[in-house]
Amino acid sequence: MGSTLVVLHSAQSANDLLDKCSSIYSDRTGSTMLVDEQLFDWGNGVLITGYGERFRAHRRILNAWLNKNASAAFHATQVFHSRQLLQRTTASAVVSAIYGYEVTSLEDPFVAQIRAAVENISKAILPTNFVVNIMPFLVHVPSWVPGTGWKQTAKEWREHKEKAVEDIYQWTCDQIAKGTAKPSIVQSVLREYEGKELPEEEKDNIKQVAFALFGARLFDNIAGADTTEGSLMAFVIAMLIFPEVQDKAQAEIDQIVGHDRLPEMSDLDQLPYLKNLVQELLRWQPVLPLGVAHTCSQDNTYMGYFIPKGAIVMGNMWAMSRDENLYKNPEVFDPDRFLDPSVPPAPAFGWGRRKCPGSHYAEAMLHISIASILATFRISRAKDLEGKEDIPSTQGAASSSVFL
Repeated sequence: MGSTLVVLHSAQSANDLLDKCSSIYSDRTGSTMLVDEQLFDWGNGVLITGYGERFRAHRRILNAWLNKNASAAFHATQVFHSRQLLQRTTASAVVSAIYGYEVTSLEDPFVAQIRAAVENISKAILPTNFVVNIMPFLVHVPSWVPGTGWKQTAKEWREHKEKAVEDIYQWTCDQIAKGTAKPSIVQSVLREYEGKELPEEEKDNIKQVAFALFGARLFDNIAGADTTEGSLMAFVIAMLIFPEVQDKAQAEIDQIVGHDRLPEMSDLDQLPYLKNLVQELLRWQPVLPLGVAHTCSQDNTYMGYFIPKGAIVMGNMWAMSRDENLYKNPEVFDPDRFLDPSVPPAPAFGWGRRKCPGSHYAEAMLHISIASILATFRISRAKDLEGKEDIPSTQGAASSSVFL
């Protein structure tokens, strides 16, 4: 409704605007239902918060534990959880790293609570789900007016979200008080305030960062936004369509790791084909083909085009990953394309100041999970009653969700 939408189809334009001009292309725009304090009240969430002091506070917490060097502290946890059932792997590893809490089942109460909150967020974020997202002035209409049932819905969702954020955070605080807390991001950040009063704003920042890290993983089952689990699903499809890649990767693992143990993080530097396989996976099926939208915070001109303040700017990762000037035969899953140093990695984790701060953690999780799968399983095509192999389609392997 009157908004300007700019979609960037080339890596060059995305780098020029979202990287080089990130100071004015790092804002966010959220739906009224999602961000208004009288409704869902998630304007301070990590994914949606505007570019400013709160954003920088969130990034300070995130970068302290998810930069390349610090994320190595979670390698032991990632290796352990990569050896659990795939469906549990990413949930249990992420929750353990964030809160020091071990998920025992997919019906875990904390997981169920946050999953429901994320489901509500995914509904509130879509402009067409609620009339108030299209006509924001309706937020001021009294709740007794017929047709404003969405106000009660927002109240219930807001209260549930606040409880979901608080309960698991408080669990970690209780473990710290008892002296039984396991190492985690929340425990580490709170340790900095031992003997000091924790400011309410900083406490809220810690809660929001923790919730965002865990909640983002759950978007995979809801809207397809989790890099790790979504990429693992695409990996299985790739191995079914391109079995020769599986052969080559398993041969490398057999040679370096052997048959008497499972891969460790220390093996990964000696597995260059596996490293390229992960890069190709992120290119071949980007889990968020249109990424998460940026908002331009001031008028700008690019290549003769006027981009007004408030314009929504999106990087089309799918188009970039299919650019034949960069990737020859882009529909083919070919890890060897990255043997050429001039071939750039796909921008799977975004751009500029809004680039995913958990990229190092996610890539490490992908590497060890895929290495563990290839070391223990042979992924084979299903056969019908006549023995004919079923070659799967990539349709639906990548999400078509768009986060505005």
